[in-house]
Amino acid sequence: MGALHTLLGVTLLFVVVVNVVNAVSRYLFGISPVGADELMVYVVIWAVMVSTIVSLILRSHINVNLLPLYTKGRVRYVLYIIHDVAAVVACGYATYASWLFIGRISKLGVTSMGLGVPMSVPHAALLVGFAGLTVTATVMLVRDVLALVRNAPHAEVHP
Repeated sequence: MGALHTLLGVTLLFVVVVNVVNAVSRYLFGISPVGADELMVYVVIWAVMVSTIVSLILRSHINVNLLPLYTKGRVRYVLYIIHDVAAVVACGYATYASWLFIGRISKLGVTSMGLGVPMSVPHAALLVGFAGLTVTATVMLVRDVLALVRNAPHAEVHP
C-alpha cells in the first residue's frame, strides 16, 4: 500500500506540474497547451477512483470508520457488515450503470475536444473504480461475516 500511496502522490504532483506549466505558458507567453485542462481532469478522476478503493480497503474514510471506532467486538462487525452490504449494493449498481454508459458512448465514437481521447477512456475510471469498490466490499463482507460468526477479536485498523 505504501508504493500505491506514493504513486498516487506522484500522480497528483504531476497534475500540479501540468497546471503550473499551463498557467505560466498561458499568462506569460499567451500560449495555452492544447488538452492540458482535460489531461488534469482525467488524471485526477482516475486518481480519485483508485484512492477510493484504497480508502475502502483500509477503512480509512471517516464515514466508513467513525461509528465502528466507538464500538467493540460483535457490534463493530455488525456495523461493518451493514456498511459492506450498502457498499456492495450501491457500488454494484454504479458499476452496472457505468458499464451501460461506456457501451453507449463507445458506440457513438465521441472523443475529447483537446486531446482527441475516446471519451470511454476517462469514463472507464468510474467503471474501474466502482467495480473495484464492489469487489473490495464483497471480500470485506465475507471476511466480516466470518469474523462475526467466529466471534473473532477485531484487529485495529491503522491507515
